[in-house]
Amino acid sequence: MSIETEDFRFGVLRRQGRRTFEALVDAGLNVTRGRPLDGDGVLLRCLPWLTAGLIACTFLPLLSDWPSTGDVIALSLVPVIVGTALFLPWERLPTWMQAIPPLLPLAMVALVRASHESVTAAYTPVVLLPVIWFAFYGTRKQLLISVLGLGITLAVPSPAFTGYPSLEPLAALFWMAVAGIAGFSIHALVLQRERLQAQLGMMARTDALTGLPNRRAWDEALDRELARANRSGLPVCVALLDLDHFKEFNDRNGHPAGDTHLKEAAALWSSRLRSADLMARYGGEEFSLLLSATDVSQAQDLVEMLRGCVPSGETVSAGIAEWDGVESAGELLVRADRALYEAKRKGRNRTVALYLEEVALAA
Repeated sequence: MSIETEDFRFGVLRRQGRRTFEALVDAGLNVTRGRPLDGDGVLLRCLPWLTAGLIACTFLPLLSDWPSTGDVIALSLVPVIVGTALFLPWERLPTWMQAIPPLLPLAMVALVRASHESVTAAYTPVVLLPVIWFAFYGTRKQLLISVLGLGITLAVPSPAFTGYPSLEPLAALFWMAVAGIAGFSIHALVLQRERLQAQLGMMARTDALTGLPNRRAWDEALDRELARANRSGLPVCVALLDLDHFKEFNDRNGHPAGDTHLKEAAALWSSRLRSADLMARYGGEEFSLLLSATDVSQAQDLVEMLRGCVPSGETVSAGIAEWDGVESAGELLVRADRALYEAKRKGRNRTVALYLEEVALAA
């Protein structure tokens, strides 16, 4: 085999390994804390822990007096853990039940200890699996329970001992200390990463100048709202608002004043909206408004109220379109933009609304 062929195969294996690792990381990130067995990617999230547990099981035949009753029962828990973790309908079960499968390795260790002596046996590191699992995916309470469970598992006298060794409780405390320090340190780092990820996600969906959602966030919200309206049958309206003669305002007062004008308009309008309404900065001096459970007549009343409170005595033009129940989000926006264009064509400082009857006549 040539050196080039070996290098090629090594490169392929390296790329496959990188893709596999990235898939494992993505599965670990897309999870709700305390409910890691929900949603997609459960198998990938469980895979490292299941692999470590299976490796530990392969060491059991190396212990003296193998196989004991405790060994057999412990091994029988492996398919129980796998089956419950992967196949139970966790979305319909309470959160506390998701802690049961990760804690079962502690029961496995306790069963094996009933037949074999000493916490220094090769299988003992299995007690760390629940701690590491909860450090990544659990709550602080679940993590604390796993650390205490580890200590109890290793400290309770085993029937296999002829006499209870004096160092056994000390060894259990040592394992608890190591597991607690490592577990809570990992947990703190994971929480910090989640907070940073949430902040980055918020920044990616927030307009830096006005603090409103940006176009990306608004487009995502529009898709969700149309899907919800399709199920409920409730009306949805979209409005586009454009500050009139904003370029002239900038030229007359300067760009800092223009930025202040945009921020003041965004703050004032946001304070007048209902809790279910969503306003975003759609681009430049243009704002978009998503009005759920609102027909075009109600939307027009709301937009007229916003037009009556423009800062600095300026004016705004608006276009409104009501979803017809069939069109895509893009098509709905095109109609709202057409209404806005019509408002500008008629002299600005007004609202133009496209009623569904007009859409039907145009069709």
